[in-house]
Amino acid sequence: MHKIFLICKREYLSRVKKRSFLLMTLLSPLLIALFYGMIFYFTINKSITEERKTILVCDESTRFENKLENSKLLLFKYKTLKQTDFEKTLNESAIDGILWIHSGTANIKYDLLSKEQPGIGLTNIIENKIEKIIKNEALAAKGISENTLDEINNLKVNISTQVKAKVGYEKANSEASSILGFLGAFLIYFFIFLYGVQVMKGVIEEKTNRIVEVIISSVKPFQLMMGKIIGIAFVGVTQFAIWIALILLFSGSVTSIIQSKMQINAAAIQGIQESTQVNQNVSIDFLQEFESFNIPLLLIYFLFYFIGGYLFYGALFAAVGSAVDSETDTQQFMMPITLPLIFSIVFAQHIINDPNSNLAVWLSMIPFTSPIIMMVRLPFGIPLEQIFLSMLCLVIGFMGTVWFAGKIYRIGILTYGKKPTYKEIFKWLFRKN
Repeated sequence: MHKIFLICKREYLSRVKKRSFLLMTLLSPLLIALFYGMIFYFTINKSITEERKTILVCDESTRFENKLENSKLLLFKYKTLKQTDFEKTLNESAIDGILWIHSGTANIKYDLLSKEQPGIGLTNIIENKIEKIIKNEALAAKGISENTLDEINNLKVNISTQVKAKVGYEKANSEASSILGFLGAFLIYFFIFLYGVQVMKGVIEEKTNRIVEVIISSVKPFQLMMGKIIGIAFVGVTQFAIWIALILLFSGSVTSIIQSKMQINAAAIQGIQESTQVNQNVSIDFLQEFESFNIPLLLIYFLFYFIGGYLFYGALFAAVGSAVDSETDTQQFMMPITLPLIFSIVFAQHIINDPNSNLAVWLSMIPFTSPIIMMVRLPFGIPLEQIFLSMLCLVIGFMGTVWFAGKIYRIGILTYGKKPTYKEIFKWLFRKN
């Protein structure tokens, strides 16, 4: 154990003391927030990424004349043209396309003639505008106005979810549970890849530099592997702890600022329109739903599945690093390891819809998928016996992968100049020396 501790200490300090560690620890949350913030901003403000298109409408049916509504992305102009003039008009004028509406009363044919291949968003917008006009005409023929239809469409039903507790029922929120669950699952998915690859690269670097030959003279291969895995695990925990502290500090500052602003502007808030107040109350209620979760307990579960999942996969990454001579040779062995992780994060989106299904329960017990799937299910309040059984299976799975990886590591770490095959690696498992 003493030698494992020394190797663990070396791996930990050699990474934590680097300036790049501190820099990336502080900048990573900001870069991730900036990345997703930009995606959200450009999604909301489509006019920034999409240019306004001018569409010339040639309506032979005269049914849609001056009825298509302009928008930020579309400008409609109307003109009567002969079919022989379409190409000339499209080439010479500053329009992006011609919407040719054929004559007729039923089953009218619509053609969009464009200079370039139009995106699916453009055609969908035009189709929706035409469909709206046709529906309004049909409703008007039956004596139903557009305003009446809008009032019907704007009717909404909000269901308050309550889950059976030991005594009575307690309030729950599926949206907040889904957000917390998927966020935790994605972070574990990200961390396993991030730190697992660090283990693999560290093993390959020591092997190619022949440093491992000197180290092996003093420690056993298994001790070297475990020290490296555990040391990098502590690096991840340190990084995560710093992020949690920054989040708590930032959220506390934001909360105090909002409270002070609300007190200062209390009089002004009373003058806001009733509709705005309703929207604000809905947003506040949604944010308050997160207060019903046992956040400290969820953090403990997250740490367990983060560490357990990393140790489970970290041993496999270390085995891959010991079996090859360079990173380019890792591809053939990486696929079997990464497939369960990719499978888990893809299925997590479906597990959210039914967190208590048989598939969800089984995937949360299998060690290859449990770190991600279990984090999706935990905010929904699953039985304690399932949590303990999942944890036990993950611990047993970790011990199994450590045994498996240790057998490969002790031989592969000193094997050079030849690409191993799956058949050779399988033989390594049963070698006695």
